[in-house]
Amino acid sequence: MTMLHSFDTLFLQPDLENHPRTRALIRRIPHRKLESIDRLEEFSRKQRLDPSRSVIRAKYNLALSPYRGRLVEACPASPGARCCRYRVINLVSGCPLDCSYCVLQGYLNRPTIHVFPDLEKVFREVDAELADSPAHPLRYGTGELSDSLALDHLTGFSAELVEFFGNRPRCWFELKTKTVNVGNLLGLNKAPSNIVVSWSVNPQSVIDSEEAGAPAIAQRLAAARLVQEKGFHLGFHFDPVFHFRGWEDHYRKLVEDIYAVARPGNVAWISLGCLRFSPWLMPYFHERFSRHPLLAGELHPVPPDGKYRYPQAVRIDIYRKLYRWIRDFDPEVYVYLCMENAAAFRWALGREVGEDDLAVERGFPAPPKM
Repeated sequence: MTMLHSFDTLFLQPDLENHPRTRALIRRIPHRKLESIDRLEEFSRKQRLDPSRSVIRAKYNLALSPYRGRLVEACPASPGARCCRYRVINLVSGCPLDCSYCVLQGYLNRPTIHVFPDLEKVFREVDAELADSPAHPLRYGTGELSDSLALDHLTGFSAELVEFFGNRPRCWFELKTKTVNVGNLLGLNKAPSNIVVSWSVNPQSVIDSEEAGAPAIAQRLAAARLVQEKGFHLGFHFDPVFHFRGWEDHYRKLVEDIYAVARPGNVAWISLGCLRFSPWLMPYFHERFSRHPLLAGELHPVPPDGKYRYPQAVRIDIYRKLYRWIRDFDPEVYVYLCMENAAAFRWALGREVGEDDLAVERGFPAPPKM
């Protein structure tokens, strides 16, 4: 198991100084400098002069502040993509891992990881949404602007989130991670049946090349085994998938390794998504990862969102093969594509997808009754 991350500087909003979650987090980071958040703008202005250095510096600066706006939002799907209507909860913004392909290094562009400790605000927003009695089961998750568990040894958010969503059985809640930071989950009294703990996965060769600071795939699957034994459903996200010489052997082996651990029937869903990135990430790639061959594949800007992607025929071939290998082990598991158009669903998975009736309405399993 890998060493857990900590911080050397903590910026604090004075209004949150006496918040119980703030006090608990500060106790868990004993060897750090404590700064007023008033100094953060000056610090950020200096760091923005060197964006690449700012990305690295952010891994060791933590800011605690109130969140201005909604904490629960719709997943920002690309134009033209068929969205699964995922609901994202932004309690943490920024990630201590340093994956080469990560959109956050350009999207956030600030030298801090932000934590927003007001879970009560999340709970109010979720309850208001569920009170509207949506026609399809909603899925919520915290893995959009950060890794769901990378800082859980400091925040302890997972235990409160699992308790809250476990008492709302007509929706799903997902924790998505690349880490093995599952201690708080293993310490819970029970694993509610509508909670999914998911891992982003890649072959070890890709992890070694592109996922700095992330645990090995064997470590992730060992953590998944422990979580499954505790009673949680599992999920897996093959995202991003890289296309390279011999990719089939690497990814077929990855599927085999997953199902040496995961029990068919206990995997709630699996998503597939090929490498993609916006043009504004190019300066970060050139400066920070110019020697990474996996980022130098045959990628082209594809309308309507203009993101760089593999040619559609390549992506469909990848999805078809992965889908077949997964189905060989788990014929009933729900598999879906992330950030892909209707044609990709049709040609890769043999499923028609309409504008308003994607997967989650008719394909994702309904949350179990409790």
